[in-house]
Amino acid sequence: MKTIKKLNGSDLLEILVLAKDLIYKHKDQINQLNVFPVPDGDTGTNMYLTLEFALKNVDDIKQQSIDQVSRYVAKNAVLGGRGNSGVILSQILQGLSHGLNDIKQCDVNQFGNSLESAVNASYKSVSKPVEGTMLTIIKAFSDSWNQTKEKSDSFSSIIPKVCESTQQVLLDTPNMLKILKEAGVVDAGGQGLIVIFEAMKSYLCEQEVDIENIMNTPNSSEISLKSFVDEHSDEEWGYCVQFVINGSNLSHDLVKNEVNKNGGSTVITGIDNYVKVHTHSEDPGSILTSCITFGDLMEINIENMDKQFEEFSKIPEQEINENQITSVVAISNGKGFDELFMNIGVDAIVSCKNTINPSVEEILDKIDKCNSSDIILLPNDKNAIMSCEIAIQKSKKNVSLIKTLSVSEGLTSMIVFNNEVDISSNIESMQEYIKDICFISISTSSRSGSMNNTIYKEGDYITISDGDIVLSESDLFDSITKTIEFMNPVTDSYLTIYWGNIEDTNVVEKKLSSHYENIDIEFQKGGQQNFVASLVLE
Repeated sequence: MKTIKKLNGSDLLEILVLAKDLIYKHKDQINQLNVFPVPDGDTGTNMYLTLEFALKNVDDIKQQSIDQVSRYVAKNAVLGGRGNSGVILSQILQGLSHGLNDIKQCDVNQFGNSLESAVNASYKSVSKPVEGTMLTIIKAFSDSWNQTKEKSDSFSSIIPKVCESTQQVLLDTPNMLKILKEAGVVDAGGQGLIVIFEAMKSYLCEQEVDIENIMNTPNSSEISLKSFVDEHSDEEWGYCVQFVINGSNLSHDLVKNEVNKNGGSTVITGIDNYVKVHTHSEDPGSILTSCITFGDLMEINIENMDKQFEEFSKIPEQEINENQITSVVAISNGKGFDELFMNIGVDAIVSCKNTINPSVEEILDKIDKCNSSDIILLPNDKNAIMSCEIAIQKSKKNVSLIKTLSVSEGLTSMIVFNNEVDISSNIESMQEYIKDICFISISTSSRSGSMNNTIYKEGDYITISDGDIVLSESDLFDSITKTIEFMNPVTDSYLTIYWGNIEDTNVVEKKLSSHYENIDIEFQKGGQQNFVASLVLE
């Protein structure tokens, strides 16, 4: 084992990149533990996305000192922090940065001081700190480090002992927080930090991470996670509200006090003239209105936690079909679509949010998890095709690509899929079935402009066909009816409308059903964030 007595900027970057990759590989396992403060199953995802944002464009700073690297990473993390866990993680990184200020290379004592700074920053950022969470874990890591550093001046000799003692604290979190004990899980954010610490140990000690020894799955001897979810199914969780305030001389305490008037689980972070706000509230509008007095509001993100809990509680359990010889992996961009794909026979989903396209690694991971050696891959987006093609080259399985250009097209192709039929027969029937089907999407325009003689205004509903804007309407019902006319249905046509980023569709659905008596119309919740609706005409 090598002996490392000083950490430089390059070392810190290597550790954080390794941590990001390790979090990504095991984010689903971390998500399964997520019951506090809201059981919405996104802790691992949020920690990964925060690290990913924190490490963007880091090639430019590889040769800089550890204080410069930590400052760069912390600033990005604060601005890109996602969810409760991601925002607290950003504060840990910011605290480390403060502790490493003006240090070119740090020794074990200086790193111990920076850990104390990280603990202070993370606790201070949370409106009502709760023990048994990732706050407890970063404090345990810091305390153990500062106790152990007296016995050695080597990072590589200290880190194994510190990781071991911190893991024991994580195992005790159910005894600190009742909701964890009820669900039979350890804290999800704490588990994420353990993964990060193990990445550090792996780098410093030049050894592989023993994931089985550090990952903690729900404890079957306790009340099951499913039972916990059932018991809490009637609770209302409200909204997760996140935004950035751009102002001058911003007081974190003043912002926190204002947010807490209508919010809870509040975490306030900041750097320079920016303050990042994370809170949970039944009334997001009141939070935003009260905070606009502090400065310009940016990067506003509001998520319905009731819906997130609903999805978390409906984790599909796939039964293994011993006769299955062909599997399907589909890329999806909405929770509703995820569920539809699973219900119709897709074996694995690469789930994307907003405009995020999947990485090759994400696709390969889902391919590897399929039971079959023959895999059909549905990209369901033109921008995902290249990643799929690279994944096919890298995979050891027999993977074939059907170049579906929308999730609607992918869903339709699955109608004729048979997992007990060989891959070539399935590809032939799926491609043939979607050949004559019409797919069109409706979105809202973010700006005014024109395309192909179609003039549209900001906020208009725009109809997109083969990448071109073909229609523009200010009213949703008018937009959908004009789109249907554009698709030119005949009597007895079958039309499926997959709703995207729109909540109340009942009125429009009733009007459409009465307006088109000769067309069989089915309505589904797709959940796609980029579109109001996707239409499929058969």
